[in-house]
Amino acid sequence: MIAPETAPVVVVGGGPVGLVAALGFAGAGVSVVVLEAGEDGVRAEWRGSTLHPPTLELLDRIGLAESAVSGGVRVDRLQYRDLEIERIAEFPYRLLEGTTRFPFRIQYEQYKLLGQLRAAAVAHPDVDLRYGQQVTSVELDGRWATVTADDRSGVSRRIQTSWLIGADGARSTVRQAAGIGFPGTTHPTRSLVAATRFPLAAAVNDLGPVSYWTGPQGRVSLIRTPDTWRVALSTDVGAGRGASQTPDKQPHPRLVAALDRLVGDRRWADVPLGQHQLYRSHQRVATRFRAGRALLVGDAAHLTSTTGGMGLNSGIHDAFDLTDRLAGCMRRGDDAAEQRAADGYAAVRHAVATQIVQPATSAVRAAVDATGRAVREARLDGLRRKAADPEQATQHLREVSMLETHENVCAR
Repeated sequence: MIAPETAPVVVVGGGPVGLVAALGFAGAGVSVVVLEAGEDGVRAEWRGSTLHPPTLELLDRIGLAESAVSGGVRVDRLQYRDLEIERIAEFPYRLLEGTTRFPFRIQYEQYKLLGQLRAAAVAHPDVDLRYGQQVTSVELDGRWATVTADDRSGVSRRIQTSWLIGADGARSTVRQAAGIGFPGTTHPTRSLVAATRFPLAAAVNDLGPVSYWTGPQGRVSLIRTPDTWRVALSTDVGAGRGASQTPDKQPHPRLVAALDRLVGDRRWADVPLGQHQLYRSHQRVATRFRAGRALLVGDAAHLTSTTGGMGLNSGIHDAFDLTDRLAGCMRRGDDAAEQRAADGYAAVRHAVATQIVQPATSAVRAAVDATGRAVREARLDGLRRKAADPEQATQHLREVSMLETHENVCAR
């Protein structure tokens, strides 16, 4: 058998989280091979778009915060509203001034960030980004991880590495090969997402760039991005798991009802929908984030409801936490320190996922999916009381912006 090539670190998955990890290692002088199953183009499709203040601080370390801030939509106020109750709870991000260099939230489409991360990875001499690489097997022993991947022509190559980073998403090959469980639940309602260029801010009174609405049929989120408005809502109606509808088909009845109520007339229907998709949301956490020489980050390690925009942000935090702990030890050649660093990463980020992010996102999703008027009214009034108290309002913004999580981890 031909001897495998070697690399200090192999990252499986060339999405945002995998590339942040790769750039983190490379920036510390550790060479990285990135194996990405897809092609080198970046599709302009909807995924995450929210970048919270601590995430911007982290991206600034690799030179990508400025482009997101200048190219994205700056959110200076966070709104909570209801389709039937004429009251608004609003939290101004200026309350975070002095606690973060980025006292605002940015809406910046994930595919744009991914394109910039890929360009940065290609330009870095210590990152070897390989496309069209389908990982077929992973072998773990006490000293090495060995990955086998098939390229576009079907040629198999083996790479032996000190550390294998699984950033390959919810169906992670690395996680499965390592025998790590992925327990959790699936939300009973589907999420319906549509993109529209209709000027919602001109049609809805005092509409902020991000507003979370409740209503008699559940949640409606309105999020402004540079190119479009994103409308997300919950529904029991529609096709099966993973189904989607193309823009030229009849809009989903739940979407029609929500937009009709928001806009007050049918003008929105004259503007074609950019995307129109149904998907399931999950709350899952891997039983452990480390198995020998394999470590999990991002969706390979945890899945959460998209409401509140914590999924992508949490994955980016994983990547920085891991490289901050591990890269320096690798550069010194201190294997015992590497083992401690890997254990520390796995323990801390597992605790963050299970004790902070999962409970928070589960509670928010349950609250916004509630349909009873009395429950919705009580929640909105509670939020209004928080918003009226500067101390409580600041704490609320710290929690939804993940500042509490980030600062607690950084203070370890």
